[in-house]
Amino acid sequence: MMLHDIIIVGAGPAGSRIAQRLSQLGYDVAVVEKNPRPDGDVCCTGLLGQECLSAFSLDNGLVLRQASSARLLSPGGESLRLSRPSPVAAVVDRARLNEHLAKLAQASGARYLFGARASGISAQPDAVEVKLDGELDEAVLRAKAAVIATGFGSTLPAKLGLGEIKQFVLGAQAEVAINGIDEVEVYFDQKLTPGGFAWLVPTTGKRGLVGLLTRSQADSSLEKLLSSLSAQGKIASGQVVPSYDIVPLKPLPRTYAERVLVVGEAAGQVKPTTGGGVYYGLLCADIAAGVLQRSFEADDFSADALSDYEEEWRAKLNRELVIGYWARTLLANLSNRRIDRLFHRAGQNGLPELISNGNGFSFDWHSQLLLKLAGSFLPF
Repeated sequence: MMLHDIIIVGAGPAGSRIAQRLSQLGYDVAVVEKNPRPDGDVCCTGLLGQECLSAFSLDNGLVLRQASSARLLSPGGESLRLSRPSPVAAVVDRARLNEHLAKLAQASGARYLFGARASGISAQPDAVEVKLDGELDEAVLRAKAAVIATGFGSTLPAKLGLGEIKQFVLGAQAEVAINGIDEVEVYFDQKLTPGGFAWLVPTTGKRGLVGLLTRSQADSSLEKLLSSLSAQGKIASGQVVPSYDIVPLKPLPRTYAERVLVVGEAAGQVKPTTGGGVYYGLLCADIAAGVLQRSFEADDFSADALSDYEEEWRAKLNRELVIGYWARTLLANLSNRRIDRLFHRAGQNGLPELISNGNGFSFDWHSQLLLKLAGSFLPF
């Protein structure tokens, strides 16, 4: 049985980024992906900050539209328009992003096994074994270490004793034809999306993405949202093909074990405020690659050695995750009446101007702004 250096379970952005980094260093990398292609199972707006695009040199050909403004709407019709002089984010083709990052990894030497589902991972004294389900000749792969980058919902971390993520929201999204909408719109309405929010994101031409995050009944909430936007003339009515996802709101209790790391949405490395996970996942992928490189050099894949990964990624993200989760929990429990009051006060206290001036605002790092808002707008 062939012994790889590293097996990565999942060909999303985080998994392919680690595969690329370690392949470039000369390690034998195998990537296991349950879908027949890397661009499958994508339910995401693809709204990425300029910082992410620059930090990872993402191909401009992936960008569908630049975004420099957004309009937030309250249940009662209050509106806040947030804008900057230059683009702060871009809408990218998320399916093509997955494909692009997988191709970069393959060009560096990583081997991809599509249509293979990892059903179990077990650490042995000298290797880690990954059991596969699917029509493959190799039912078990062996490597010196493995990375779980499956996205949220895999049972593999729990089987390894790493715990479970019990705080999450449901996501739903559909591509639609839009009418005269040229900037991102975000809707807050507890009757429509309990504990969450909804969006309309223009993409390219007269197309856009309508979606939401909510605590329950994502399918019926999406139907109501589409009906409401159609009645307002913002989208054309017609048949849509919805996609669904589950988005974690807190990190996994532990993201390392003997010979194993967990990265990206599988680890809960997601912005609790927006549900965005690509940038944080890529950042943690680089941290994981660095820790694994040191483990290869020291020939030490013990849990103690790999614990550096958790220490490093938490040092970078934990403040954002904790404050973001606090803010999201607060907003999720507000009544529509209080959301309207919050919008009104935000307008009076100059939130749009604060954002426009860039004072403490970052598309990807929300803690500073959230703390400033808490000091200015609470109690309300």
